[in-house]
Amino acid sequence: MQNWNRRNFLKAGAAAAAVTGMGLPKVHAAGSDTIRVAIVGCGGRGRGACFQALSTEGPVQLVAIADAFQDQAEGFAKIVQEAKPDRCAFTKETIFWGMDAYKKAIDCLNPGDVVLLVAPGAFRPLHFEYAVNRGVHVFLEKPFGVDTPTLKRCMAAWKKAQEKGLKVITGLNNRKFFRTEEIVKKIQDGGIGDILSCWVYRFQTDTCRFHPREEWTPLQNQLRNYNSFSWISGTPCVDWMVHNLDICCWCKGEHPTWVQGTGGRQSRTVKDELLDHISCEYMFQDGVRMMMQTRFMPNTWTAFRAVIQGSKGSAILGEGMQEPRIFKGYHVDNKDVVWKAEAPRNDSYQEEHHRLFRMIREDLPSEDVDFCLQSCFTGIMGRMAMESGQAIDYETAWNSTYEVCPDIDNLKFDSPSYIMPDADGNYETCRPGITKRF
Repeated sequence: MQNWNRRNFLKAGAAAAAVTGMGLPKVHAAGSDTIRVAIVGCGGRGRGACFQALSTEGPVQLVAIADAFQDQAEGFAKIVQEAKPDRCAFTKETIFWGMDAYKKAIDCLNPGDVVLLVAPGAFRPLHFEYAVNRGVHVFLEKPFGVDTPTLKRCMAAWKKAQEKGLKVITGLNNRKFFRTEEIVKKIQDGGIGDILSCWVYRFQTDTCRFHPREEWTPLQNQLRNYNSFSWISGTPCVDWMVHNLDICCWCKGEHPTWVQGTGGRQSRTVKDELLDHISCEYMFQDGVRMMMQTRFMPNTWTAFRAVIQGSKGSAILGEGMQEPRIFKGYHVDNKDVVWKAEAPRNDSYQEEHHRLFRMIREDLPSEDVDFCLQSCFTGIMGRMAMESGQAIDYETAWNSTYEVCPDIDNLKFDSPSYIMPDADGNYETCRPGITKRF
């Protein structure tokens, strides 16, 4: 049953994607070559995604802007209007804010237009569902959920998108870095022999800052600083580590079936929920291990990459690696290099939008969204194990009904948050062995 759930789901999704890309009519902006765009989420990543979408070939117009916060929505409207006036067709009436702003922005689109879903990950499933129901193509930023129920909502929406012939591309941008694509193929073709182990690192000296304001409610402060709170971001296991977890799984051609992990706060004193160190040990069906480690502490060693060891050598690649390489042994230093990617460097963030808009204009099939969604689930499994300190297998995680943010569809801008600070403004963090969020 475990293999059926994971592998047959992927095979069935791939087959459906192939069918979806065959013989379908072009569904963008009926009667026009212009693709109309709406953005949902005007933070840093959202702004970048919008500029990238507006920099694709062919006529494109930004017609609606949405964010939970008024200053975010209006502030970005001013920025993009000044930078790309020829590609802006929104008005004051199509700039929206509030928790239901995504509906209003998507309602401005016609079937076959495009929405950029770049709000925090906890909201991705309901935004994706609404977009698919409206018949629009989707740029689906990672992460795709923060727990099993939210991820399953995304999976159901993706299945419906396939049935409608809609195009979807995910924000796992390193899949669109030419050199990563080249080395992954090399590894899949046996370039390092059989994969023996995978190592995923993200060590950095700085962490995201939490800047609460007295005039904001706890919920509003958390939304403004979503990376500092587990229920919105899914923890670094889901939001930040998913890139290189995905790259290792892509090389392996499957996802792990078991995980154990731990995490905590050792140096961080900021009054938020973010941990400053996390480690998760994954195991694939054949017993091969994948170790994921992340740390955010000042004055410590930094690393941002994936390392894969095989029976004939090793490779260094992934998010954070501009020069992926293969080595003859297990010492990943330049003197042992036996292969380098020859593809040119490219802007992987821009490339994902080039590909999405080509999919729409040329009626090409979507990328392997199924695999990307399962990679997010790998991060969610890690979150479950890390927060609880338990060993968790695929079936236990897949059957989990625990919701980190229940009834999120009805969350209001002035609602109480799912977690609240104590009288001194402190938030309780997870405690392995006591916390159980799965």
